[in-house]
Amino acid sequence: MKADNEKYCVECGQIINKRAVICPHCGCAQPRIDVDNSNAQDVTEPGRIKELNSRWIITVILAIVIGGFGAHRFYAGKIGTGILMLITCGGCGIWYLIDIFTVCTEQFTDSDGKRILMYI
Repeated sequence: MKADNEKYCVECGQIINKRAVICPHCGCAQPRIDVDNSNAQDVTEPGRIKELNSRWIITVILAIVIGGFGAHRFYAGKIGTGILMLITCGGCGIWYLIDIFTVCTEQFTDSDGKRILMYI
């Protein structure tokens, strides 16, 4: 459970110091903190307009359109499993469906183990 001086990393979800600029676990840059506010609230709180992540959009399109051939895995840097999907035609369609589900629910990771998220 996080304390008042902690927040969750936007990339990996680990608890980090609220003033951290870069996550010590995954190295992801964190959103800046509003320093004019005495409460130092995060700019990622509700009410902030979120931007769609273009990397997620491309991954979803590749997974749905030509995911049976592992295109989304090649795009994410997972060359080995991409080749396996290409050879097995998406694991006879089962692996293909599972990957579409994991990409759409933001559980799909790239070759570095970082999740590909819908919003930035």
